Amino acid sequence: MKLELIDPLGDGMFADVWRARDELDREVAVKIVREASVGVADALTHAKALARATHPNVVAVLTLETISDPNTGKDTSCVVMELIRGVTLAKHLSRGKLTAAEVVLFGLGIIDGLAHIHAQGMAHGDLHAENVMIGANIAKIIDILYLNSLSTLTSENRASRLNRDILSLRLMIQELIVNSDIDSAEATEFNNMLGSRAQLDDIRTAFINITSPDDPEREQRTLDHLFSRVVDTDFVKGEAYAAALGEDTPDHAVFDLLKRMANELVYEYKHDEYVRILWSRLSTAKRSEFLTHLSAAIDKETPKGKWPPNLRLLSNLPKANWAGLKKLVQIRLEELITKDVLAGHVDIHGIKKISGGVLGTYASVFWENFQNKGILADNLISLLRQSWYTQNYIGSYFMTTIPLLAEATGKRADFISAFRSALDNDARIVKNKLEELPHDWIEDIRTK
Repeated sequence: MKLELIDPLGDGMFADVWRARDELDREVAVKIVREASVGVADALTHAKALARATHPNVVAVLTLETISDPNTGKDTSCVVMELIRGVTLAKHLSRGKLTAAEVVLFGLGIIDGLAHIHAQGMAHGDLHAENVMIGANIAKIIDILYLNSLSTLTSENRASRLNRDILSLRLMIQELIVNSDIDSAEATEFNNMLGSRAQLDDIRTAFINITSPDDPEREQRTLDHLFSRVVDTDFVKGEAYAAALGEDTPDHAVFDLLKRMANELVYEYKHDEYVRILWSRLSTAKRSEFLTHLSAAIDKETPKGKWPPNLRLLSNLPKANWAGLKKLVQIRLEELITKDVLAGHVDIHGIKKISGGVLGTYASVFWENFQNKGILADNLISLLRQSWYTQNYIGSYFMTTIPLLAEATGKRADFISAFRSALDNDARIVKNKLEELPHDWIEDIRTK
């Protein structure tokens, strides 16, 4: 066969590989085995051994030919193989995360390809991500380092060769999982499923179990892992961390993770950005279903005083989602919040600044959805007229809310009069935050 070398594809310790064109104008890969390589079989034996490995996930050997070695100019034997149009697995992984389907396709292909190599009495000898090619949506093992037949080795040496391949395979499978949409914790679970003497069949079974989309244990492991990150004391507040964590959160786990956060009352303000990302990935139907679930959780826990986590969660969602709560829950929650406003008490000199009305502060978030805004307005007016502590409570939490509430209820004059009482009483926070009110309000308050 006439061969024309085109350009080098790579070189290794034992051989050089070139892209070439044969006499039928097909592009092929040509592997020139170095004669000086100690322990490596001669090219003919090498080719015969590799030709036995006829499997879709192993590079195909076409023939053995003689060619002029571009390094020495001497005629030398070379192994002609199929040319795989693609990139190494290592490069493929560097381009971005694999889908779960790609992990299954490539992982099973590599496992089956290596099993076939072993069945032919060979060990690969150098299995890693650079020696797997990804082309036409298939993984193919390349660069089998054929030294000699396993049958010629002692049992100990044969086992050592096979175990080395198996260990390399385990590490490669873990690498596939870590660099994919699958929860990275599954890589650890995969490893935990395998004993120290695991064989190829064990690896295949564990891999299928880990990647099976219908495996309820896998779904639970994923959820547990994600939840452990949420409750981790080292959870980092901020958009960058939330975005990175969002990338590691598979779509199928979003809804259940939000439900678990509501059930276990763990939501904190540091979770704001992350939860907004999760919310954006829910369908309209799933959002409605979650709000129904959140309604039940709020209705159950709020009367017990365990309201902060889930009200924080609700307040982080778009305000319109109040309407997604069950009607009965809306009415009960509005009443609890409005009533708690009357307990509002802030001591700017105290160790605990706010000692009453914490639930009531959520009126500043949800008031636009209230059915009885007039009751809330009357409660705030009463606090502005009552004492230094209640007046400073209003100053701390409601300065920007009051003008809008006054417009909605027609109680502007009452609020103006009440603010004058607070200023006369030297309510420090009200005085300091007076500039947060509209200019016409400030003028009217100061004009008696």
